[in-house]
This record gives sequence, C-alpha cells and structure tokens, in this order.
Amino acid sequence: MKYDYLVIGAGSAGAIVATRLSEDPESSVLLIEGGPDYPIFENLPEDIKYGYATGTDLAVSDEHDWGYTATVNNQSETGNRMIRLPRGKLTGGTSSINGQIFLRGLTHDFENWSENGLHNWDYQKVLPYFRKLETDLDFHGDFHGTDGPIAAKRFPRDQWTAPQEGFYQACIDRDFGKATDFNLPDATGVGAFPCNNPNGIRVSTSLGYLTQSRHRMNFTLRSNCTVTRLIVDKNRISAVEVESGGDIFKVEAETVILSAGSLANPKILMLSGIGPQDNLMSFGIKPLINLEGVGKNLQDHPQNFVLAKVKNLESLDTKSPRLQVGLRYTSQDSTLTDDMMMWMGSYAVSGDYRDILPLNKSHNQVQPQLTGIQ
Repeated sequence: MKYDYLVIGAGSAGAIVATRLSEDPESSVLLIEGGPDYPIFENLPEDIKYGYATGTDLAVSDEHDWGYTATVNNQSETGNRMIRLPRGKLTGGTSSINGQIFLRGLTHDFENWSENGLHNWDYQKVLPYFRKLETDLDFHGDFHGTDGPIAAKRFPRDQWTAPQEGFYQACIDRDFGKATDFNLPDATGVGAFPCNNPNGIRVSTSLGYLTQSRHRMNFTLRSNCTVTRLIVDKNRISAVEVESGGDIFKVEAETVILSAGSLANPKILMLSGIGPQDNLMSFGIKPLINLEGVGKNLQDHPQNFVLAKVKNLESLDTKSPRLQVGLRYTSQDSTLTDDMMMWMGSYAVSGDYRDILPLNKSHNQVQPQLTGIQ
C-alpha cells in the first residue's frame, strides 16, 4: 500500500502532524514510531502516566529513552566532556518523559527568526497555534486556548511545597516582580509554572492527540519500527526503509514528513546520503545531496546548579511536585532579555535533604550573577 502521508516519529510534533493530517478522511496517514505504544491508558507505566513534575524525569535513563550522548565541543572550559541527551522513545516522544513545564518560547526569539528570514515565525503568526494546541484551565483571552488537546494548569499557592513557597518569598524579598502568567508575551518575575499535568496526569501529545486519531479508518500507527534511511529517487523521497524485529522492509508514500526530533532527523538524513559530502564519505556513505548544514550547529542551554542543605525538613516525598515556581529575569550585563530562568527542586543527596536551583542560560558568554536567593 502506498500512503498519502508518512510521518516519521510520533513525538512532540509528529503525533500532532499525523493527527491533523488524518482529519481529512480522504487521506491515508501512516505514523511510524521507534519506541513502544500504549494505546490503553491503564497500561501506561507509572512514570509515564503520572506527571509528578519532579524534574527528575529526564535524569533517569530507561527503555523509554533513546540513550543519546554527546561531547561538548568548541568550549575549552567544558573539557570536551560527555553529556546525556534524553529523548523519548515511545509515542509522545519527549513529551512523555519530560518535566511537563508548559512554557512558550520568548517573544523576541520569534521576532528575531522573522527578521532573519523566517517570516512565518514571528510571534503573532505562531500565537494561533499555541492557542490551538492548549486548554488553559487558569487563563483565557487573546493569548490562551480553551479547547485544545493539551490541558495546562498552574499549582495554586496553597498547594506549593514549603521549599517552593520559600523560594517564591525569597524572590519577592529581593524585589523581583510577580509573574501571574508566564505564557503572556514578555512575562518576567516570579510565579507559578504552567504545567501540562492537571490532576497529576501527564498530558503528552500521545494522550492529547493520538487518542483522537488512532481509531480513524484512514490512520495507521506502527510502533517499535525504526526508519533506517530515506529512499531518494531523482531528488525526491519516494519511500523509507524500516527495520522492525530484525526485518527490513520498504514503505512508499506520496509525501514523507521527517519529524523524528533534533537528533534523529539529521541522523536519518545523513544515513540517506543527504548532508555534508565530506562527512558522509568519511563514513562510507554515498552522497546523494550535498547539504552542508545537516548534522551541525546543535545547541542547547547550559545549566548551573546551586546546592543548599535545608533545615527542619526531614522527609522527602519522591512523588510530590518539585517544579511549581520559577523566576525569569535578565542577568547583569547581559545583551539578551530574560536570559535567566531559575527554579528550585528538592532532592535527597547522600542522605541529606537539599534544594537545587538550576540557572537556565541561553547564552553561555554571560556569567551568572548571584542574586542573594538562597
């Protein structure tokens, strides 16, 4: 069978794309996922089903993580050390294993993309899609959706843990403003994180979108199938090669949509002969399309951690939410706006109960400044 659409990767984006395409009953859609699928909600593993928002979700490598690693390069201060790059290996992708902080990108980032040529990516043009995907249970109006598949909610203050309340009050005492809604344009200050885990249930794209599409007659989902390469025919992708259970087979489609994530997308392209010619030849891959940017310029924000031993807190509920409150601000001498995101997570370290304050930096040339928050 030749499908109208073949979507590679049932993750944060692929599950949405395939579901939206299958809304047309005249179009046949195949969605391929490299990891397992859990079509019955009751059969979901506990760590996937319940979004505890502990912040440790991505720190635990298991069968639902692809187990990628990378070497930090071009930064002498890192010593070329190896780091983990968690990516979800199941339907829903990384939306099924992450910390469920439902934050949008910064407004000025979208404007910068538009100014550099991506004219359909300015904030006003992407805002309708942010609204379309969400049901915000706390806020309505021009900046929020009310009937989307992904439900988002903030922990009310009377449900904050003692460390979260202490962090919030410390920020206020240091004259940071209050942020009632981080998903408003240019929201800054301290406030409750929006989280896509109302009632403790993680609303991944699998739960939010695939529950709509998986029973449609024109929609097919194949899990535990890994796309090994794209088949190029006269500069056009006509089919894909798939491995499942040791068997290799070919699937044809009129349109192939590569949505396997920031790491797997370039991997699949390069294995298919699409990428920098010299790189491909060094691995014995015949270049079909010389495309210099493929597999390069992967960037992610670094984190700095501040550890503090906490007094008078003797027990730690490992399933209690630990990511409830955050602080967004601009660091001293930074040329960027709102380049800092700080939050507190409580963990047991060597028998002690401690709080960790990660500092998210979008630009590693700006040195973090002490704010007096402890």
